[in-house]
Amino acid sequence: MAGPDRVVEAALAWEPPSGGAAGLLGLLPGEPTLVHRHRVLGPDGTLEHGAVSRFSRHALAEVPELGRYRRLETRPGRRADLRPAYRWMHRAGLRLTRRESIGVGLPSAAAYLTVHREVYDQHGHVLEVTDIRFAPRSAPLTYEFTA
Repeated sequence: MAGPDRVVEAALAWEPPSGGAAGLLGLLPGEPTLVHRHRVLGPDGTLEHGAVSRFSRHALAEVPELGRYRRLETRPGRRADLRPAYRWMHRAGLRLTRRESIGVGLPSAAAYLTVHREVYDQHGHVLEVTDIRFAPRSAPLTYEFTA
């Protein structure tokens, strides 16, 4: 949740996914893909909400609006509004299924809520993998899905 006392940061990068996400996204190990990072910082500068979305090779090929970020003007730190990404996917003829796992992280400093989201098309292709982290004191989590 953005507000006058919060800072919202968003950036695009072109980089290989970490861990086992490459296979899930249909990428070869070390192959880069479009990565979107979004952070909301509280009044004291602490992280309230952070999300990292990685797009699959299939999504970049099927969704023209995402595919355009393959061009050279995609530089680290470039700001982009990817809020309409699911609308773009629908417009490309993809029917989406979202699978989410919600958990609690318990590091030594403070607990946090995690959401791991995988978005598939009607053919079972993974389109996007997103990992979200919420601080325990941040705003309530509200989901709104449209068909």
